[in-house]
Amino acid sequence: MNDILNRNIRTLASKDIELSERLKTIHDDSIELIEAKTGDIVPCVNSEDGKKIFVHSRVDPVREAERFVAEIDPSGKDLIIVLGFGFGYHCEILMKKVSPEVNVIVIEKDKALLKKVFESRDLEKIIKPDNFYLLADPSESYLADIFRGKPSRNVLFITHRGSTQLSPGYYQNIISIIKSYISTKDVNIATLARFEKTWGSNTSRNIGVISRSCGVNLFFNQFSGIPAIVAAAGPSLTISLDFIKSNAGKALIIAVDTSYKLLVDNGIIPHFCISVDPQLINARYYEGIGKTDTILVSDPTVHPSIFRYFKGRISVTGIAFDMMKWIDDICGEKGELTHGGSVSTNAYDFAKRSGASPVVIVGQDLSFTSGLAHAKGSYLDEQIHNRTYRFNNAQMYNRRQLASLPAVYLKGVRGDKVRTNQKMMIFQNWFEKRNDADLINATYNGVFINGVKNIPHDKLKFDYPEADLWKKIDELYSKFSDGTDSGRIIMLKTKIDDMLVEIERLIPVLEKASGYASELSGMIDSGKDKTDPGKMSFILKKLTETDRFIESMKNSKGLISFSIQRVIHTITEGYELESNKEGNAAERSLFLYRGLLEGALFNRKILGKMRLML
Repeated sequence: MNDILNRNIRTLASKDIELSERLKTIHDDSIELIEAKTGDIVPCVNSEDGKKIFVHSRVDPVREAERFVAEIDPSGKDLIIVLGFGFGYHCEILMKKVSPEVNVIVIEKDKALLKKVFESRDLEKIIKPDNFYLLADPSESYLADIFRGKPSRNVLFITHRGSTQLSPGYYQNIISIIKSYISTKDVNIATLARFEKTWGSNTSRNIGVISRSCGVNLFFNQFSGIPAIVAAAGPSLTISLDFIKSNAGKALIIAVDTSYKLLVDNGIIPHFCISVDPQLINARYYEGIGKTDTILVSDPTVHPSIFRYFKGRISVTGIAFDMMKWIDDICGEKGELTHGGSVSTNAYDFAKRSGASPVVIVGQDLSFTSGLAHAKGSYLDEQIHNRTYRFNNAQMYNRRQLASLPAVYLKGVRGDKVRTNQKMMIFQNWFEKRNDADLINATYNGVFINGVKNIPHDKLKFDYPEADLWKKIDELYSKFSDGTDSGRIIMLKTKIDDMLVEIERLIPVLEKASGYASELSGMIDSGKDKTDPGKMSFILKKLTETDRFIESMKNSKGLISFSIQRVIHTITEGYELESNKEGNAAERSLFLYRGLLEGALFNRKILGKMRLML
């Protein structure tokens, strides 16, 4: 190992020991090194189509890099993603231009090329800074780990043409993966902002149902070798109704709440119906349907009205949030379902956990089939017509749905391109990541899902023996005894009372801490932090005492943390604060303490409600 390689490997090892060890094992002599007119080293590499490509200028690679970076404006960015490292000339210039607060992530596909540059150039100035990350052909999971916790509200993509022309398809795919991840993170922040308090409030009002209902795990691994048909509510579901009906005696029929009414109206009684959305409108999906044999598989955070409208047996999943696991600890494990942002992902996961095989999904268009957003006759489709009038007809509504996000055209299950958008592509990506050879996407029309069998139902041979599935379901359900255990109720009340006592003690402490944090922020803004260090020291001491006090709250701190996840994500992911003041640690501290106070007040309210429900 030469001296240059040794130094570079040591520098890299201080930040990424795994990559430094991988580079040591690479031996590849296919890359030709050329000396540029300036004396700098330039690699010549064979591209995917066999052409010899010079990754940098053969005349003056440094001057070329300077011209390239001169056109890049990193101001206002908090994350820069560079596609292609090559021999790093452009990265060296870029790192001089970028602020230390801005993270720079460089992705290089060719590990042999990296080994050559590590042998040929001193890279310490590039790779040593804390804000620089070098990734070599990273997996999707590794990319997610790298991006987690890093600000990404203002992202700049830089494509180094000399490097990316070696494998253009690879880098285009990397861009798609990163944009999908950032979009998902944005959706998560928006979801937390919209629903975090709703989840807590609904759970508190559902505590009675949770305590006395059977868990979804009652049905896990009970239907081995039996197929399942999952009915999502995409536009093509109406075409698949006859397929579902003809196989209702051979397969578990699993509806989602949005498709449930359409199935029932067409004479199909699903064995199970999955409901996870916390909004009131989702309760209306069951309105007027009447008594049913279907078993509702419900998330604990759904709107309480669901349990009034649904006239059948109920099964609940466990609490998905670690901060509220104390409910499961007292009421017993209910079993969990994987969340993927869409109820159809929960329905698929339930089918898998039931042991069913294969899992056949229909109505999973993930596209605007025939210009529609939902299946005709589904509850959401009916609501469109209920809200239409002369100047706001169904066609105009669907047109707005189509225009809400930029159109993306992808391969369809029938070969033609279909229209979708970035939001639906998140769910497509979720299913593709399952890489489940036992999943059959039998949706009649819609997006092609990689990694699974895409066979529209009219081309799917579905030949399984009849099975008395209702009898099996009834036998399983009868094993569960109604949860009216008075001891369980007493334990829940005791836990709630303990948390209320802590929260009452915590609220005045957080009120003072918010005042201190506000004062601290004001001092920094006005420059008084430098002229009155004694006051600064006093405030910081008080905030430290507050932090220790919060940590001592053994019963309630988890519940409060659950209700301020949006605040936590806003801070850790670098999103804009409500005040739009950036770079002020005190401002973030104020945002956090105010969030904690708001969470404590909110939880005092919902715990009181929970106590009342019991």
